Amino acid sequence: LRKKMEIKNRILVEGAVCSAIAVLLSAIIPTVEWIDLSLGIIPIMIFSLRRGLKAGLISGCIWGLLMMVLGRASILNIWQGILEYPLANMAVGLAGIFHQPLVEQVEQKDSKSRKTKLLLCSAIGLGVGLKYFLHFIAGIIFWGSYVQWGLTPVWYSLVVNGGSFLLNYVIVFLIVNILVVKIPRIISDSDK
Repeated sequence: LRKKMEIKNRILVEGAVCSAIAVLLSAIIPTVEWIDLSLGIIPIMIFSLRRGLKAGLISGCIWGLLMMVLGRASILNIWQGILEYPLANMAVGLAGIFHQPLVEQVEQKDSKSRKTKLLLCSAIGLGVGLKYFLHFIAGIIFWGSYVQWGLTPVWYSLVVNGGSFLLNYVIVFLIVNILVVKIPRIISDSDK
């Protein structure tokens, strides 16, 4: 029982640290009007892959709440704020669905295999994809009056959030893949 509590406490501390690092990384490159390079995705992604779905969702939500509380969020109203910060950032934690199969691959000393790459592609695609899908929806509903280039709100949101998705997907995949290959322990569950 005591060991189980120590593990839960360690996971909570790791999640809080990853959320704080995500806030710091998000501040390095501020969002410009039409592109969002969100380096904060990286620690939440790694934590989700390391600790699983529930821990990843909670850590992502905390990241979004911290962004709001610390004034690092662009908020038009409460509904848009909730959708684009706690919910969109929590979506990154969905990558935790791939925790178990990825840990099994890494623990079999197979961090460079095609299957590991496919699991990483899928996890990152799910987490980053859903995050930017929620931003896409918010763009249509809440940011439509700010549309540029003569586009409709749907097309503008698709261009901005689709481009942001592609940029973040590539960067997150490259960094997480390098980390998993070079430091496999970053993903493996060291509490067994």
